[in-house]
Amino acid sequence: MRQQCYRIGELAKRTGVGVPTIRYYGEIGLLPEAGRGPGGQRLYGSSHLRRLMFIRHCRKLGFSQEDVRALLSHADQTNAPCKQVDRLARGHLTKVREKIAALQALEQALEDMIDGCQGGSVEECQIVEALTVGE
Repeated sequence: MRQQCYRIGELAKRTGVGVPTIRYYGEIGLLPEAGRGPGGQRLYGSSHLRRLMFIRHCRKLGFSQEDVRALLSHADQTNAPCKQVDRLARGHLTKVREKIAALQALEQALEDMIDGCQGGSVEECQIVEALTVGE
């Protein structure tokens, strides 16, 4: 059975990843080098498509480029225990929860600042005052 081959534009369309990003992933080693067709054009296979979808999903979940590289390395070792993958995912979840807490604190500070506004002149504006003193 012949493997499906994709030109970079088709690969981009199928994965939702832009052509420059696909090239970049190739340059930094996240995506293996593509073969060449008779005309010298790069041709990507099904394995490239699957790997690119994996990378895209990781990035969508907010994993760093270094974490994506590590996850790909582990994913390539299909018989290895998934302990390290679990560790990476748990570490990322901790970071996400810290960001959520920081955003919730920011939300509360903004709500408090807005609630203090009495709708008078800018000279008496509690929002401007809070921003000026850095509360």
